[in-house]
Amino acid sequence: MSIINPLHITIIDVHNETHEIDFRPYEYANLMELIINKYYEEIGDCGGRGLCGTCHVQPNQLMIYDIPSFQETKTLNLLGGKSGSSRLACQIMVNEKIDRMTFKIINNN
Repeated sequence: MSIINPLHITIIDVHNETHEIDFRPYEYANLMELIINKYYEEIGDCGGRGLCGTCHVQPNQLMIYDIPSFQETKTLNLLGGKSGSSRLACQIMVNEKIDRMTFKIINNN
């Protein structure tokens, strides 16, 4: 039986406070659920459908392996503070590809 070592991400919240989060691959359906369950409870108004933009994050590196869907791109285009690396946390899979990444939560209010 193999033991799975936890993976790790860093979340920078809207107050620029840093939070270290350990997780297991596929422990949650997406990054938004991981953030809600481990730390931050005020994102994801649409329940992870990529429609509201309240889970807007900016990863510390471009996620070239994971191209945003049409709906995610459409939602991101409506948001302030969007950058070339912007993503919706509800559309990011929780797996080894995000290990050691940092995600800044963007306040769109």
